[in-house]
Amino acid sequence: MKKRVILLCGGLLVVAGIAAAVWWNWFRAPYALADSPKVDVTVRAEKSVYPDVQETAEDVDTLVRIYVQRLKDGDAKGLAELAGPAYKQPGPAAAMYVREYGEAAGGHVKVTVLEGSVDYFNPVTVVYEEPGQRQELLLVKDDGHWWVGLGDGDPAAGK
Repeated sequence: MKKRVILLCGGLLVVAGIAAAVWWNWFRAPYALADSPKVDVTVRAEKSVYPDVQETAEDVDTLVRIYVQRLKDGDAKGLAELAGPAYKQPGPAAAMYVREYGEAAGGHVKVTVLEGSVDYFNPVTVVYEEPGQRQELLLVKDDGHWWVGLGDGDPAAGK
């Protein structure tokens, strides 16, 4: 009887470990918002008759907040890590974005998710209110996660 309980507990631990590993590797976002610096970002969907625009705005909320946070922090390397997997050498583009928009990311930032032509590409408009700068970005969905189209590459390569 005691051996059965031990075997059952051991089996449950193995199953729980496998489930945790699957979640960690496949479902967890490969990026996360840091505790600092704090950013002031509003993400909204463009007015549309299609409900998926609002759903996409909710899906990309964390990614665009991380994007603005890394801009504000001047973290070009961290920004380059947000590039879609199909994009090569995102470093120069990330450094350029930090130079152009890094200081502006310290103020209020409004992000508008536009209607995309397909469900795995989505354009967004980023408006940095303080200096009045505007930026157009392409977000790309690959392997269930949203990425920033940053650097050279074919955004449809993973599709």
